[in-house]
Amino acid sequence: MLESTLLAPDGARPATLRVSGQAVIAFILQFKSALEAALQTYPDLHVDCAGVTEADFSCMQLLWSAHQSHSGMRVTPASCEVLGPVILASGLDRIDGCCMADHSDDRFWSCPDASPGKV
Repeated sequence: MLESTLLAPDGARPATLRVSGQAVIAFILQFKSALEAALQTYPDLHVDCAGVTEADFSCMQLLWSAHQSHSGMRVTPASCEVLGPVILASGLDRIDGCCMADHSDDRFWSCPDASPGKV
């Protein structure tokens, strides 16, 4: 099961979609619907996957695809503990910045274990 909660922006935090549960192929359409709805209202959405208990490559594909359409979307640093192993296993660990970023050190997601020589 996958659950999502959209938190409106406030002075201390941007609009955030909190995702918890299983972000796997069985629930990817549910995740996609929540993400699309949130991005329609908040194109600079932050996605917090810290509550995800299981993720697979379909989750990464969905997040990357959404980012291609909404370049202001980011995955929160707290998500990396859960998504890091999937990022590394899928070969999506970018050492230099996102090709769509304004600055070379900006990344759509950041994986702390992604360093030269680590795969």
